[in-house]
Amino acid sequence: LSRLSTIWKGFINMQSVAKFVTKAYPVSGCFDYLSEDLPDTIHIGGRISPKTVWDYVGKLKSSLSKELCLIRFHPATEEEEVAYISLYSYFSSRGRFGVVANNNRHVKDLYLIPLSSKDPIPSKLLPFEGPG
Repeated sequence: LSRLSTIWKGFINMQSVAKFVTKAYPVSGCFDYLSEDLPDTIHIGGRISPKTVWDYVGKLKSSLSKELCLIRFHPATEEEEVAYISLYSYFSSRGRFGVVANNNRHVKDLYLIPLSSKDPIPSKLLPFEGPG
């Protein structure tokens, strides 16, 4: 990550689970509006089944008027890592993704997908177009 520039820095907050400072790094897609469109605090409003997200992503990828962009969140400091891991564990242990509740104008839907460093990249997110 040291070679990539951050596109956003702020809080991720899921009430009664975790709140931490994080940085977002580009993975794939267009990031033109993200730095200005993401709020200071990303509030996670709940959980969603992976199947629902993958069905939606499949439809989105066939749309000419919509874009899919992927970003990677990483704790801003070592101190933030405990809360980051707590949130990851929360979603991973339940087999669910996170749904962001406070999207803005350009970002219609935002999901947090818990992937460990050993997990393969879900095929629905490939191919990467960007830094990867």
